[in-house]
Amino acid sequence: MKRTVLKNLTLWGKGVDIAIEDGKFVEIGKINEDGEDFGGKRIYPGPIDIHSHGCLGYEAISEEDHLLKMAEYMLSQGTTTWYPTTSTASEQLLAEVANRRLDYDTGAYMPGFHFEGPYINPKYKGAQDPLYIKTPNLEFIKSLPKVKRISIAPELPGSKNFIENCGILVSLCHTDCDYETALGAFRAGATSLTHTYNAMPGIHHRAPGPIGAASDTEGVYAELICDGHHIHPSAIRILIKIMGTERVILISDSISAMGLPNGHYSSGGLEIDVKDGLCTLENGTIAGSTTPLLECMRRAVKFGCTIEEVFRMGSENPAKLMGLNKGKIEIGYDADYIITDENLNLLRAVVGRRM
Repeated sequence: MKRTVLKNLTLWGKGVDIAIEDGKFVEIGKINEDGEDFGGKRIYPGPIDIHSHGCLGYEAISEEDHLLKMAEYMLSQGTTTWYPTTSTASEQLLAEVANRRLDYDTGAYMPGFHFEGPYINPKYKGAQDPLYIKTPNLEFIKSLPKVKRISIAPELPGSKNFIENCGILVSLCHTDCDYETALGAFRAGATSLTHTYNAMPGIHHRAPGPIGAASDTEGVYAELICDGHHIHPSAIRILIKIMGTERVILISDSISAMGLPNGHYSSGGLEIDVKDGLCTLENGTIAGSTTPLLECMRRAVKFGCTIEEVFRMGSENPAKLMGLNKGKIEIGYDADYIITDENLNLLRAVVGRRM
């Protein structure tokens, strides 16, 4: 049984030592053993990104060996768990991607894939390739056990049956649905909104749309991109007020250009321009992000959230949604953590299963 002791850390304002055995937290408090001394640095649960398409010029639907390179970059930026997220593509390519290896010994832990599309509404396609948009195919998704979550438009024919029987988590995205349709999807078993506000109807006082339906349905989560480009800080604060920090999940929605300089790139088969963190199609449509999740969390603090709220939304909540034993620094939880200075600047990121 391997045991590691971390000394002199700050956990939610309190000085602690932490012991880890077999990749799990087993003691938190004063531990009378030698270990690495961190001089009071902060320790937080590892951020979990359930919606990220790629980085470094690679994406989830590119070559198989790119997954490891992306996972290593994600961990270097503070993301300890990552769900590689596909964009709308042919079923042949999606099937190939969904059968690729995920169990590497380095980089961010990858429990499975998130499919964003191809079952979306063309009217709200955003930066998704319209050539491959389809109606839900239940048997296809059921044949891909590594896919753990899929984002769809609930107004498409067959969506209710798909939600009820696909056997994985379903989120609502790239949709023109109204309040009643979204409410029906949540009652059928859908669990979240994908990049809330983006590629969906907004809130109107007579037509509250999918955001209103999510806020009215207990247990439903709302993804939120806090890069400062996708959503105005006031709208971020509004969503957190109506959903509560217990039901908001911070995501990066990063694309292949994350980690690269300003320039012209390809993402999901579409041409993307990147300038100062803003990614756009030729028509000006925002097309994903280049901001790592931990940086989105730092920006959420600047927008008015507390550190505790930020890690609830960036670590604890995604773990709860995805059924992971992660997202908290408590005895019995997986020892995925980051160590930072007082300004959330990353000093170390660790995936406990590899300790």
